[in-house]
Parts: sequence; C-alpha cells; structure tokens
Amino acid sequence: MMEIRHFVTFKKVIETGSFTQAAEHLGYTQSTVTSHIQALEEHLGAPLFDRMGRKIRLTEIGKKLLPYTQDILDTYGKIESITSEEKDIRGTLKIAAPESLTVFRLEPILKEYRKKFPHVSIRLSNASCGDNKKAIVDGSADVAFVMLPQFEDSDLVIHPLMNEPIVLVGSSDCSLNILDKSYENQKIRECLIVNEKEGSYRRIFEEFLRDRGIVPSNIMELWSIEAIKRSVMSGLGIAYLPLMTVNDEIEAGRLKIIPCEADLKQIYSQVVYHKNKWVSPALSMFIDITLKHARDWSCAETTC
Repeated sequence: MMEIRHFVTFKKVIETGSFTQAAEHLGYTQSTVTSHIQALEEHLGAPLFDRMGRKIRLTEIGKKLLPYTQDILDTYGKIESITSEEKDIRGTLKIAAPESLTVFRLEPILKEYRKKFPHVSIRLSNASCGDNKKAIVDGSADVAFVMLPQFEDSDLVIHPLMNEPIVLVGSSDCSLNILDKSYENQKIRECLIVNEKEGSYRRIFEEFLRDRGIVPSNIMELWSIEAIKRSVMSGLGIAYLPLMTVNDEIEAGRLKIIPCEADLKQIYSQVVYHKNKWVSPALSMFIDITLKHARDWSCAETTC
C-alpha cells in the first residue's frame, strides 16, 4: 500500500540525487529509503529510477509520477493546516536565492519572518539565478529570488521587487576612468574579475564587451562577491557588480565607479514561485513580508 511517507521519500531522493543523502535528510537508514521506493515500484509495477553505479535517474514512469507526488504532498499540507491559526503556522519553507540578494536583501526579511513564525523550518540555498528558476520548476524550492532582466513565464508567478543597478568598479587608483567608444576593438590592460558563468549580470557585461570588440587582459573567476570586491580593491582588476554589494566601499573611497557608455539591460530583483504551487500559509506570509520590505528598500543608492 502506498503511504504519504513513501511519496515524501520519493521526492527527497529526487531533490538530493541519491538514496544515501535522502536518508540523511529524512533521518532514515538507507534500507528504509530503499524499502519506501520499492513499495511504490511494486504498487505501480515499474521501476522509478535507473540505477547506474552511484548515479540515479528518473525513469519515464518516475517522471510521470513526480507531478502527482507534488499534488499529493501539497494536498497533505493543506489538510494539516486546516485548523492552524496564523500564530501557529508550521511547516518547512524552501527558499532559493543568489548570494547577492541573500547577503544584502534577505536578512531583515528572514529576521522578521523567524520572529513571527518560529515554528516554520527555513531551508535557504544559494545558487545561480538559472538554477534557482529550475528549483521552482522541479519543486526543490517553494520560492526563489532571482536577479534578471524582467521576464514572463507562463508557469511562474513573478513579483518584481526593485531595479538593481549594476556598475563597473575598480580600485580607487585604477587608471581606467571610463569605458567608452575609444576602447572599441581594443585590448584593455585591466583584468576582468567575475563570478560564476551562469551569472546574469556577468553574461550581460561580457556580451557588451564582445559586441564592441573590447578584450580584457585576463579573466579571473572567483567564488564569491566578497572575494571579488577584495580583489578589485587590491588593484587586481575590475568587476561588474550590483551597486547594493559595493555601495559602502564606493562611499568609503575604496572602490570607484567606472562609467560605461552603453545601454546595458536593466536587472531586477524578483521573487517567483510556480503557478501550480499550493501557496501554504507559511509561503503566503513569507511573500507578504518580502513585498512589504521591498517597498521600503531605499532607492537613494541608485543615484550614487
């Protein structure tokens, strides 16, 4: 007989990518996870995963079962919350966000949410904006933050939060004072310091450079915005970063903005969730708090 816990286990195996990690997250032994999956497979009469060494992959039957699993778990959550009052909201909220928004925007949101709803377990993961969108589609996140040009997606509910200016910065004594037409089809001596390849504003700036034939002397790829900022401040190169992440250093004179003569795409912070996702009380309150804080975010920095 199929049970709710079997579907929970099935979903967790998909989210973690392995039986072992699913067992660790759920507090089960690996044999228990295996037995839950086998119970579903026996009931359906078909395997749910192809097992290739340590890697697993959903079979066609597994892919067909996934949306029904999400529906079942959403319905189960609705049933559990029937008698819940706002002060008693419980559950788990899975949030996906890029590093920049996590560090510079989400702290007051999470602080207020935790104070009001202490019984909700928050799971926050950091990844590229593209991966965060995928997490919404595959159900591994309930809500995601992205920094992208404004977009539409028929499968997603999208709330634009704020236009986030992106600026080119160098050290206070960087010799490059402007990036204009005089640099077209030339190699500049500055090194371009960047984050992950999937980063939205990195792609936009590299496209701008390619279109104009501007070639940096080198490209240095680092793992975090803080590491990029420190490298730029030490004179190792230039970087294209959200203004909110470098505003303090600019005001303190440790970094300077290098104007670009270009019509670069505008980037917006946005919060998204799947249109078919059940908006649980926990998720509804989180979205409300997020939108409230977004209205209060200062636009003064955009005039820097």
